[in-house]
Amino acid sequence: MKKLAISAAVVAALLSTTAMAEVSISGTTEFYYKNDDSQITANNGTSMGNTDNEIKLTFSNKTDTGLEFGYVVELTTDADSSSTVDESSLYISGSAGKVVLGGNDAVTDNFGIGEQDIMSEEVTGTYTSATIQSNAGEKTYGADLTKASYFTPTFGGFQAGVSVYDSGAAGTTDSTSYGASYTIDNLKIGYTNGSQEVAAGTVDNESQSLGAKLALGNATLIAAMSKVEGDDEDIDSIGFGASYKVNADITVAASTMNSEDSLDLSGTEKEELTQHMLEIKYQIAPGLAGYVNYTDYDYKNGGEASTDDNGAVTQFKIAASF
Repeated sequence: MKKLAISAAVVAALLSTTAMAEVSISGTTEFYYKNDDSQITANNGTSMGNTDNEIKLTFSNKTDTGLEFGYVVELTTDADSSSTVDESSLYISGSAGKVVLGGNDAVTDNFGIGEQDIMSEEVTGTYTSATIQSNAGEKTYGADLTKASYFTPTFGGFQAGVSVYDSGAAGTTDSTSYGASYTIDNLKIGYTNGSQEVAAGTVDNESQSLGAKLALGNATLIAAMSKVEGDDEDIDSIGFGASYKVNADITVAASTMNSEDSLDLSGTEKEELTQHMLEIKYQIAPGLAGYVNYTDYDYKNGGEASTDDNGAVTQFKIAASF
């Protein structure tokens, strides 16, 4: 009995001096029905899907000195497919800023502002180009691959960050990304800059973006522009977006953008994409929303291997978050 009492005392002491981790679980699920009106036969028609389903687990701890650290993992759980880890990273946050280590987005995703950010759901056209930009916002290199990122504290509305990705001893796609933002009252300005190494003898990939978001009561405006350069790529994009909250349940948003590659030419015709979007969101209940999206687009291949396409996409979606 005495031995058991001592053990219990030790456990109680450890529990009293060790911070217990907080655990949170959240999730999202979506179902859509879509009609693609495309000049490309293989892309023309209707479809439905239960995609963008995710479970997010967050483990966090905070010391008496205010240092916070934790682990975040996001699981993709789409129907008829195996669950996969989308993102998995460790973070450490304190008065000197925040460090994120692991499989997560580059800082460009945190600081970039694009016209499609005005939408809750981005429904792009079915054009087949792999190079033209589908929006005028940031371009991220390295996606959710393992990287190291640092975010400064916010000083007078200003914040900056940097991400570094190492593709390994035999890799050729190392990348570095930078981002910064400045917020004053209801205006936010975001800037991103990224570079990615490619195979020897070819031009490295580089990108820059600049965007601004202005909130005016129930209305929000966005303007954005970007430039992407690489081997046989010199792409300039510009976009604008606006939304208006009609009432507590309904929000209407619209955007337009144009992207043009001056190095891809067929005669005098450049590779070019023009795209217009419209969205109506209805908040059915807290955590449950319905969306109607319409996208009209016109794509010219400019001599690229992809096919010219002019069409529209109409989508109905219901989404739930927990």
